[in-house]
Amino acid sequence: MPRIELNGISVDFPYIPYKCQEDYMSKVIECLHKKVNGVLESPTGTGKTLCLLCATLAWREQFKDSISASKIAQHMNGEELFEGRSLSSWGSASVDDHSANYSDIPKIIYASRTHSQLTQVINELRSTSYRPKVCVLGSREQLCIHPEVMKQESNHVKVHMCRAKISTHSCHFYNNVDEKSTEKEIIEKILDIEDLVKNGSKHRVCPYYLSRALKQNAEIIFMPYNYLLDPKSRRAHSIDLRGTIVIFDEAHNVEKMCEESASFDLTPYDLASGIDIVNQILEEQTKSVQQNERNAEFNIESFNSGLSILLDLESAIDSIQLPSNGSGVTKPGSFIFELFAQAQITFQSKSTILEALDQILSFLSGRSGVFTNTSGLQKLADILQVCSYKTGISSFKVFIDILSYWCFCPGYSMAELMRQGVRSIILTSGTLSPLSSFTLEMQIPFPVSLENPHVIDKHQIWIGIVPKGPDGALLSSAYDKRFTPEYISSLGQTIVNIGRVVPDGLLVFFPSYPVMDKNLEFWKVSDILCLFPTKKYYDKVNDPKSNGACFYAVCRGKISEGLDFADINGRGVMVTGLPFPPRMDPRVVLKMQFLDEMRAKRYLSGQQWYRQQASRAVNQAIGRVIRHRDDYGAIFLCDHRFMGTEVRSQLPSWVRPHVKVYENFGHVIRDAAQFFRVAQKISIHFTVCSVKRFGMSSRYEMQGLLLICSSIFCGFYKAMRMSTLSLQYDKRLIDERQGGRKKITLITEKAKFFMVAVKQTLSQANYERFTQAMQKYKTTDDFETMLAELAALFTEDMKKHSLLRDFYQFVRPRHKKKFDEACFNLTGEGCGYKPEHEVPREERLTTEQKGNENKFTSSESSSQQLNTCAHLNQGRPHLISGDPADSAIAPSQISTALSGQKKQLVLAAYISDVKKALGPITYNRFSTALHMYKKTDNYEGVVSEIAALFTERSEDYHLLRRFYIFVRPHHKQEFVQMYQELTGTNQFMENEQQHDKAGEVLHVTERKHPEQTCMNKNQTIQNLSRDNCMGNLSLNVILFSYSINKTTFFNVKVSSNRVSDPAICFELFIIGSLCRFIT
Repeated sequence: MPRIELNGISVDFPYIPYKCQEDYMSKVIECLHKKVNGVLESPTGTGKTLCLLCATLAWREQFKDSISASKIAQHMNGEELFEGRSLSSWGSASVDDHSANYSDIPKIIYASRTHSQLTQVINELRSTSYRPKVCVLGSREQLCIHPEVMKQESNHVKVHMCRAKISTHSCHFYNNVDEKSTEKEIIEKILDIEDLVKNGSKHRVCPYYLSRALKQNAEIIFMPYNYLLDPKSRRAHSIDLRGTIVIFDEAHNVEKMCEESASFDLTPYDLASGIDIVNQILEEQTKSVQQNERNAEFNIESFNSGLSILLDLESAIDSIQLPSNGSGVTKPGSFIFELFAQAQITFQSKSTILEALDQILSFLSGRSGVFTNTSGLQKLADILQVCSYKTGISSFKVFIDILSYWCFCPGYSMAELMRQGVRSIILTSGTLSPLSSFTLEMQIPFPVSLENPHVIDKHQIWIGIVPKGPDGALLSSAYDKRFTPEYISSLGQTIVNIGRVVPDGLLVFFPSYPVMDKNLEFWKVSDILCLFPTKKYYDKVNDPKSNGACFYAVCRGKISEGLDFADINGRGVMVTGLPFPPRMDPRVVLKMQFLDEMRAKRYLSGQQWYRQQASRAVNQAIGRVIRHRDDYGAIFLCDHRFMGTEVRSQLPSWVRPHVKVYENFGHVIRDAAQFFRVAQKISIHFTVCSVKRFGMSSRYEMQGLLLICSSIFCGFYKAMRMSTLSLQYDKRLIDERQGGRKKITLITEKAKFFMVAVKQTLSQANYERFTQAMQKYKTTDDFETMLAELAALFTEDMKKHSLLRDFYQFVRPRHKKKFDEACFNLTGEGCGYKPEHEVPREERLTTEQKGNENKFTSSESSSQQLNTCAHLNQGRPHLISGDPADSAIAPSQISTALSGQKKQLVLAAYISDVKKALGPITYNRFSTALHMYKKTDNYEGVVSEIAALFTERSEDYHLLRRFYIFVRPHHKQEFVQMYQELTGTNQFMENEQQHDKAGEVLHVTERKHPEQTCMNKNQTIQNLSRDNCMGNLSLNVILFSYSINKTTFFNVKVSSNRVSDPAICFELFIIGSLCRFIT
């Protein structure tokens, strides 16, 4: 492994670094040497995480050696320990004084936004020669393995139940922590969050308290942002920051996290629910005392004190006069203390009140059922922790409609970290520009800064500003123009034309969801878009018969920084406007007012902040196009406002030199086509572009070999680094698109790719367990045992759910229906089961061969139109149709599909709303309860579970009411009465009962929402895709086809689970009909 010398520090790096990587590591070492803060920007794909780890750990090792040398020198009185070797050779990192001890060696705290990002960082650490003692912190929700505690729905109930079990020594997992935390197998391994859980289960030790035990001696501690920025979390995890090196990776999120960690919203429902619970418990305990059944754990003083505080606070908030227009009232930050004082909450009484609330929550944590909604009480306790300091109150505003206490200065949280005595804070990301304004927002000094160039060459990037569409109309997503027919039509034509020259995947980013939805609706109605049933985006991009696909997303969404679009998955990025924050949002309005008020203290102005929020969102989207050294792509900025000097100056530094403004749209197409022709030729001939950089270490060669072997896998699982084999694979795909002989059998490759993905996702032990389960199923045909094994491997982590569903291809035909039902119950989604899947493959092929002779002769003209041989992109054919069934829908099929849609849409809408409200994990509880109700008819069981899910928030009451459609006739009256008692309303929506009278909407309680909704050309059905994706980002795939006289434009709605894992699996929902081809 190469060793390089930077600022007097020897750094072991896995390969020969680029110049920009050396500069980056030098800046990191400079921060640590001088005990100062640094803000470092390095584009995505430049290896900043690896540089950060190697430089920091190298400096720490040298610092440790220097202390050792100093100690030896004191004992040797200046004599040489070994003849001819001076003590200076033992270490050169500066030590503050001769009295330094080993306890002065700083710990490294590495923070990122999510645990999935931290897992990627830990994987990078494993690829280095450094083996520090590592710890990763997580919550009980992620780490607890106690069966009883895991059943609890809310995290704060888990916390109090866990504490209760620990205090009574009834958790055998916790009892083993002291013994197991010193075992060599645990303390010497680099474990991520998933490894902690696996080792905890293996050794019967609590992963949560094991991680806290490992933290004491850890040299580098990994944690999410909020553990570091939130004072409550810091205290809960006993995080001592004195003398530490704090690193924030993906720091473009830090500004928002700093503000949110010091803010809260208290709704009337939070207070009301807390009052109701305390009242109910007091009434129950009063009856118990009257019956001489006093509960020794019940502290009546705490409950009375808590009730009094809640009532006083509710009264104080109600006494505030609000304007009649419903706009709310804004107060300075100090008002929160005046408000709390009216409820007898002061700095002197705060500790007593928190203790009382904690006793109430601990008592309630042992209770289960519908009436233990403690979120309001827990929120009040958290609020008192947030409002612990009178310092910095000028950074806050109190907005009273809902009681909102909002922090508008991220520097408040950063200054608090500095007060804790950290040695250095390093903020790093690929998109921090402009750095000057970013550092101003942080309100702490950053003497060291860096804006790194990219590692790519100029032939790998093309960026153009497109102010006008093909028809000459001005492209502007400004508020007064974004919904005009001229603009929307011109933008649609722009996308069509750019799609012709961009090979493979094209990403289109809109400023907001309303803008995206309005454009899609207009294009469909005006016939610019037509609908086409297709495969998933990644499959279509990698299909040699296709000219690629287009991905629609929104700036600031998860796609703009979550999923990977390396290589052919993202050859082009279109940004269709400047994504300013919503101008009338109260939080945005108050933030701008606050900045204007603080302008005298060298803050940004409100307008400067507002513009920079848009620029940072654009920069994040731009970062999707280049993902590694050998990638290439084009960026299209399709809004005339990008021509402004100020907007262009805020683009990333590595992009600015390549920006070109085009007044003529034809020149855009000409230059972009030329760029891709050159880039493709050059990339194909780079067959050994980076192999030399990996040749200096046999250990690293093994890593490189694994990467090369995995690089044959396309789509989501394609390798990140280029290699000879991966380049040959890319060339083979290009040859196939140009008419060459197909060399890959896609069906067998699908199974191969699945096995590669499983092996990359599971540990070695679990992968062996998986293969044994497969082999046993093959030999014994024992479906139940196989399913139990797979459920244990793939259901504990939501990111692995798609792998469980993908196993459907290996299930024998007679078991497919049962497997599909099991997947739906375990993950909330089925596997796309159809009755014909139960027919053995040989019989199905025979039937299909016989049926092919009579397929859709009436749609041949439509199919022929799609099979045009127009070569729009370097001679590649467009959407050459294979099976006619994939390219056309007969009118008779559409009319059949429409029958019974009304009932299905009611159910689909409800399921969609439930998924959106609960999220994927909690939705599994809902699905299980529904399934059990169908099997057992246990009304009490289902209603307790459903009510617990839908009474925690008042905004979910309608979901509880609408559950009426699932209730069986003999339970409906009880359900209505229960709903009225829980919600306090005397009326029940008549719609539900009308549905019931009209024909009992649902007796088959496990009917899934329809995967496809077809429409005739005169019918419009509301698009349910965004709801169907469990409240996550909604994506749209656009496929291009061109004929001699007209352009056809196809749209498929895609919904995704809330994950960023490469094994993510997309579901496709048809949202329209082939209206242009069925008449």
